[in-house]
Amino acid sequence: MSKIEDILEKKTLSKQDKEYLATYEPNEGQDALYSFFTPIWLAKIIYNLAIRYGFNEKTGKILEPSAGTGNFLEVAKYPKNVTAFELNNLNYKIAKKRVPEVKYFYNNYFETAFLKPERYTQKLGKQVTWLNDYPFDLVIGNPPYGKYKNLYSGYFKNLKFKQTEQFFIYQGLKLLKKGGILAYIIPSGFLRNDYRFEKKRIGELAEFVDAYRLPKVFKNTEIPTDIIILKRI
Repeated sequence: MSKIEDILEKKTLSKQDKEYLATYEPNEGQDALYSFFTPIWLAKIIYNLAIRYGFNEKTGKILEPSAGTGNFLEVAKYPKNVTAFELNNLNYKIAKKRVPEVKYFYNNYFETAFLKPERYTQKLGKQVTWLNDYPFDLVIGNPPYGKYKNLYSGYFKNLKFKQTEQFFIYQGLKLLKKGGILAYIIPSGFLRNDYRFEKKRIGELAEFVDAYRLPKVFKNTEIPTDIIILKRI
């Protein structure tokens, strides 16, 4: 049994166990190439930016659509107000162990939030989502990057988004209440490049509030990244 599996089997965690889970990153295979976990110090900065722009952490409902091992969940002061998704099974188990107070946590694709449960083979029609705490006050996180193609992307061909992060921005905005905040780390290419059609669609749902270009913060990639803050209109 690996050290990570040993810790996950424990009923109670020591301080050292918690620190180990907080610093875990995959070091081999596909997960090492595509899992870029947000440092907890940066997650705190983004969470505080959301508060600066109107998020009420005492009463606000939060959605984290790609939770990784739980750093954004860790910085939420009231995790009982959080709904989260994480596709990778090990990441999901680690995040659940680190922040067991999260209200709703789904080991599934974010896309399933917009499809009929339990089989997720049909779109919901006029209903936006089946998520219990919809609409949310804050959508926060570090969505997956790259070409938008996965098990469920075919259900959303009509959106015509080429990149996964564009899908996560647009669909995240749809889950916010009016005035709600979306705070993401995304590739700098979104702001740098034209993406006229995609930005127009996103602009129909939100106004641009703030953005910050980041130095290198992820170990396994040279992709430049930005923080973006959008407000639902």
